[in-house]
Amino acid sequence: MGRNAMNDTDKALRRRAFLDAAHRLYRERRELPAVAEIAVSAGLAKGTVYRYFRSKEEIFVALLEDDFEALFRALESILAALPTDATGAAVQFARRYTRAVLDLPDLLPLASLANGVLEQNLPLEPMRHFKAGLAGGLTQAGKRIEQHCPQLSRGHGATLLLQTYALTLGLWQALDYPPQLRELLRDPQLRILDRRFSTELESAVRRLWQGALT
Repeated sequence: MGRNAMNDTDKALRRRAFLDAAHRLYRERRELPAVAEIAVSAGLAKGTVYRYFRSKEEIFVALLEDDFEALFRALESILAALPTDATGAAVQFARRYTRAVLDLPDLLPLASLANGVLEQNLPLEPMRHFKAGLAGGLTQAGKRIEQHCPQLSRGHGATLLLQTYALTLGLWQALDYPPQLRELLRDPQLRILDRRFSTELESAVRRLWQGALT
């Protein structure tokens, strides 16, 4: 029994080391590197990696799952501290949620590519596992929102979170300009497009929640 537990612990540690290395390399390159490169960075043999992940697409989805799990953990503390009044809840959630998103720099770049990866390359079972985890996280967090905000009817907490995420991803895709384009936006005629993602996200989420809670 003890030996099996140690093996399980070692396996979890190696998987964690691999995912940490993959996050690091992805953040540097904005694309997922080859399995062999990730393995070298993690100090693992390439063959060892295939005990945990059968394809590059499964690694991609594991990184996305990793970030969603971190976001849901952050949401637990955010929701637990929500004020009871609608305005206070909207303001506080928007501020702390925006901070949580910014603390996960891989989440939105990965999410923006997810549909193509999942729909075109991922086998059905890993896709089902990923979607089930996402649905479960939304459901549980949605119930917590409804506990703090009784004006929301059953199921509307999860809907509000889903809308919040869609708004987040859409704003990021619209405002994540490459450096050369950001220079171009200094032109006075284009200044209307020169928006800061964090500022726009907090403002938009606050308005969304204010409307939903009132």
